[in-house]
Amino acid sequence: MLIDTSITVAYRCSSCGSFEFFSVSMFKLLHSEYSLACRCRKSCITMKREGGNSFLIRIPCIGCDNEHTYLFTRKSILFGEPVVFNCPETGIQMCFVGRDEAVCNKIDDLEKEFDKLLDTYGYESYFRNTRVMIDTLNRIHDIALCGNIICECGDADIGLVLLSDCILLRCGRCGGSTRIPAAKTSDLKKTLGMSHVLISRDAFRYREGLLTGQSGNKLGK
Repeated sequence: MLIDTSITVAYRCSSCGSFEFFSVSMFKLLHSEYSLACRCRKSCITMKREGGNSFLIRIPCIGCDNEHTYLFTRKSILFGEPVVFNCPETGIQMCFVGRDEAVCNKIDDLEKEFDKLLDTYGYESYFRNTRVMIDTLNRIHDIALCGNIICECGDADIGLVLLSDCILLRCGRCGGSTRIPAAKTSDLKKTLGMSHVLISRDAFRYREGLLTGQSGNKLGK
């Protein structure tokens, strides 16, 4: 019988405010300390064994700017609901530890509450999940700054359209496009793991442009 001993750790960075997701091996955690850094490189959390089946986690807090230390047991995170660590001063939920699906579901619920809050204060709820969309957009922006979004046709003039549940990237030369899902926490996890985006070119329009000697109009012009 194969037993999965991996857990997911999700925490909101105290610097940039984005959720970061990490897969952690409980077996390795028994023998070594983990240091899990946000992609912005301005904050990290640490985890280590603290005798027996107990573990210690240190989390820099986005709510009060202090570092908080918590203890949890292996049993508490491998079975049932994920462990949620709150700031003792502000009550903000800043870290979730448990099985991957349970952690993702917990954060999805949190994002839905965020959307309801926007509606309460009069904001139009256009996006399926506003926080996931914002964090996904930030990641796409980071990839673009590195010059790592390009079309198969060789052009790097890429337009961006925000839809309710995804981001549409479109090549201004050939019309090829790629959709980046941005509706669920699992979508965000996949996007955070991306370092490059390759857009599939529109073969028909591309060949037509070659025959007429035109490369097509750029988006926004």
